Amino acid sequence: MAHTSRIVIICAALIVAAACNKQPVKPVGPAAAVATNTYKGVGVVKSINTKVPAIEIDHQDIDGLMPAMQMEFPVSDASLLNGIAVNDHIDFTIEATKGEMKVIAIKKE
Repeated sequence: MAHTSRIVIICAALIVAAACNKQPVKPVGPAAAVATNTYKGVGVVKSINTKVPAIEIDHQDIDGLMPAMQMEFPVSDASLLNGIAVNDHIDFTIEATKGEMKVIAIKKE
């Protein structure tokens, strides 16, 4: 009987330990497919490609997304590039969905 009670106590301890070690719940399945986050950034325009459409930005750290770097981002709508030129200082918004990023807003500083 002592052997059985030790097994029960060990199992109960393992269950409690597992319950206390829960990780934050991340969306999965359909919820993950629609999970969207937006991030604000500032930087300098290095190139514009109206055919893709895309914009290359030398940007500062984007909190919660990435460190400072220069990279090209797809743009959600080519009209966002109207009036924007190389070397313009801009504020921009990135939308991140399903591991993809795109610029959804651009404003000259």
